[in-house]
Amino acid sequence: MIEGVSLSNIRNRYEIKVIDKMKQILPQYPDFDGCSLCIEDVYSLSLSRMPAVYTHRGSVILHRTLTEKDIEEVVHYAIMKVMMQPKHG
Repeated sequence: MIEGVSLSNIRNRYEIKVIDKMKQILPQYPDFDGCSLCIEDVYSLSLSRMPAVYTHRGSVILHRTLTEKDIEEVVHYAIMKVMMQPKHG
């Protein structure tokens, strides 16, 4: 809270879209180990490759929105990157 204002309603609008795409796409990669570290890496890498678009209820977005295909391509890229270079043994 800042001066009585909660900032908890402000979110990157792609967070939920990336999670939904990951749920759809990860089963296509049977060799993906699925540990929490790798899942978190795919999530964070995917979001870091997209423009940060933070919104709150009632806000108006005035810029190019990524398509579902754009998001899907980023998630595929992140999965392959994490599979090739996992941060654990």
